[in-house]
Amino acid sequence: MARSLAIARRILTQFIHDKRTLALLFVAPLVVLWLLSVLLAADTLGPRIATVDLPPEIQSQLEQTDARITQTSAQQAQQLLEDNQVDAVVSLDETTLIIQVEGTDSSKTQASLAAVNQATAQVQAETLLQAKDVFAQAQIQDLEVSYLHGSEDWKMFDYFGPAFIVIFLFAFTFITSGMSLVNEKSAGTMTRFLATPVRPLEILGGYVMGFGVLALAQTTVILAVALGLIGFPNEGNLALVIIVGVSTAMASVTLGLLVSGLASTSFQVIQLMLLFVVPQILLSGLFDLAAAPGWLQALSQFLPVTYAVDALRAIMLRGSGLASVGIDLVILWGFVAAFFLLAALRFRKKVAKRPARP
Repeated sequence: MARSLAIARRILTQFIHDKRTLALLFVAPLVVLWLLSVLLAADTLGPRIATVDLPPEIQSQLEQTDARITQTSAQQAQQLLEDNQVDAVVSLDETTLIIQVEGTDSSKTQASLAAVNQATAQVQAETLLQAKDVFAQAQIQDLEVSYLHGSEDWKMFDYFGPAFIVIFLFAFTFITSGMSLVNEKSAGTMTRFLATPVRPLEILGGYVMGFGVLALAQTTVILAVALGLIGFPNEGNLALVIIVGVSTAMASVTLGLLVSGLASTSFQVIQLMLLFVVPQILLSGLFDLAAAPGWLQALSQFLPVTYAVDALRAIMLRGSGLASVGIDLVILWGFVAAFFLLAALRFRKKVAKRPARP
């Protein structure tokens, strides 16, 4: 028992003297828990529905549901639907109520259809109760639903598929790249590297290129399993999907190299992951940020995972091409360049501070 107590005392003493690990041990979980509390405390907003020339009684009943209603013209409504600014467009063709849904998110599709069904049922009930001619024009004899993207067979899991692919790529690549550089420093390999004519920038460049090849292989394997085995839908160009996946992995590689400069042990890399990766996962699209505070929505626009998820969803679920996701790719590679430059600057500073040999 005495020996066990001595070992326990040694471990606690190490943690007490390692201020960075001690701070991360408490700060990182608190930051993640706080973010979760903000996200989960936000009210859920109803579906976004654009209406085109509906009778007043149907329009009125729709506005009494939890849906967010926008009255607009047919042309504007179609543009809003294509830009994913609304979840459904509702119009009336004589006695046929026409509902066109965006279709990529099955939960929003179901919420839109539920709101329309609730409104029409209420109108029909009032028609029967009051038996007035004013309600005759609002009687619905048929309901027609069409999908801009996807189909009624798509499930909620299909909508989250691209987000899961991005998250797995980003998280595992971050851990691998971050730990690799820390292990090199711990094993003394980095010191031997620096004793050679190889410059620090060349060392980081070699790491990025090496992990770039691994990122391509990892992306190919993950996509093969996701599309072939699991069955995620893909309406777009497979080569473009791979490009987005590799770009995501490269952003993670360079961020991992940057963060590894802050860590002195592999344990600290895992702790830093809670600060640098988990918040990005929470704000990437797993949660609907429409009802979140404005500052949190703004913060999500400064995270690479957000653009990766947006691009992959646009390609896989909407069949978008390079013209639509080009800006997302440019921003992703902007993050790659920024992370690499910051990692190089920090690496140079550490080399400069290294004590000279006697």
